[in-house]
Amino acid sequence: MKRFLLWGLCAMGVAFAGIQFVPVERTNPPSNAARGIDAHLHIAPPVKALLNRSCHDCHSNDTQWPWYSYIAPASWMVAKDVEKARKVMNFSDWTDEAGGKLEKAVGLLMASCTDVTVGRMPKPEYVMLHSQAALNPEDIKGFCQWTAKGGGRLLALRKKRPR
Repeated sequence: MKRFLLWGLCAMGVAFAGIQFVPVERTNPPSNAARGIDAHLHIAPPVKALLNRSCHDCHSNDTQWPWYSYIAPASWMVAKDVEKARKVMNFSDWTDEAGGKLEKAVGLLMASCTDVTVGRMPKPEYVMLHSQAALNPEDIKGFCQWTAKGGGRLLALRKKRPR
């Protein structure tokens, strides 16, 4: 029995070492300030701080890749989560994510308020490893007020533009 257990542990160790060689793309595409959300919306300092500590690692091109993002299989999960998050909303490529349509940008902001309110964002597993990303009720209230205000500004700009 001990021999079987020893062989099993050795096999697991070899497999763990082997999966470290599976390539994972951890890139941060170049950012252009003119395309970022900051260029399109005024972001109040408290909201900016919240976005930086709770959102930017996944929803921007400025990801800070933590140590565990270099160890498989966690590296696979982290890279996949960042890739998905950037596809949904990327603060560095706001004009691309909005597809040039202000209504979509408003929808993204409103949806993010809902996600934050129900605790879907930031992801609970991210908060577990990054306690500073946790949001308190005051953070959530301020964020949702900002999204509503930003959404209103975008809609006002849309109405001023000739069709």
